[in-house]
Amino acid sequence: MDYAKIFDNIVNSFKDAFNKTGAENAVVGISGGIDSALTSAAAVKALGKERVKGFFMPYKTSSEHSYLDALKLSEKYGFKLEVVNISAAADAFIDMFNNLTPLRKGNIMARCRMIVLFDKAAEHNGIVAGTSNRTELLLGYGTWYGDTASGINVVGELYKREVYGASQAAGVPESIMRKAPTADLWPGQTDEQELGFTYELLDNILYDIEQNNFSKIELYKKYDKESVDKIIKRVISSSFKRSTPFICHSGIDKREKINENIFLNLDK
Repeated sequence: MDYAKIFDNIVNSFKDAFNKTGAENAVVGISGGIDSALTSAAAVKALGKERVKGFFMPYKTSSEHSYLDALKLSEKYGFKLEVVNISAAADAFIDMFNNLTPLRKGNIMARCRMIVLFDKAAEHNGIVAGTSNRTELLLGYGTWYGDTASGINVVGELYKREVYGASQAAGVPESIMRKAPTADLWPGQTDEQELGFTYELLDNILYDIEQNNFSKIELYKKYDKESVDKIIKRVISSSFKRSTPFICHSGIDKREKINENIFLNLDK
């Protein structure tokens, strides 16, 4: 793949979508990880560093290494990085509930970060640039109305391995490229440990299903049957996360899915 061209394509696509919004700035949650790194790199190239507002939003258990990588990223691309500590806000919710699992705590943290980003977007007349890649979206690996919430998703068409390829083309710092992917929701947490699969296996199976049109029989010949079945089940069960809320049918004529092109072509 020509990852330099892919990077340029997402830059141009983001710029086109952004310009339609009338916003002045792009707001990006910077985690110190590769997805937000590529998102911010694309936003800076599309809009210029002065129009990209980065926010690092640690919880009290967050890794110092994540902050250092976030800072390194802002220095590399020249955008301003603001730190907003979510500990007090998250703990206010966490203290309301009993016997919270790490997953439920993580969801609270992710939604607190979403609140910060959307408020900062309002403050800066901006729009939130999303950082969820295609692998995560297919698996539902993200908090609904948390880290999956955004105005424009910059990397949503890229599988995780393609995020790495495009990030290398964009010049993302090597320390971010090498680190184990993590949402940094609790000490020692990694994506692959939580998912139960390596990203390499996930991407290979998802790619063969989506892009190579493999049947289950073909998948079972190439991969472990249990892994294939678990991944397929997860994609299906998380489908509700990949669309806006279902709109009930009114019975009034025939209403198609909302299409902005109709509005763009009124003068033609």
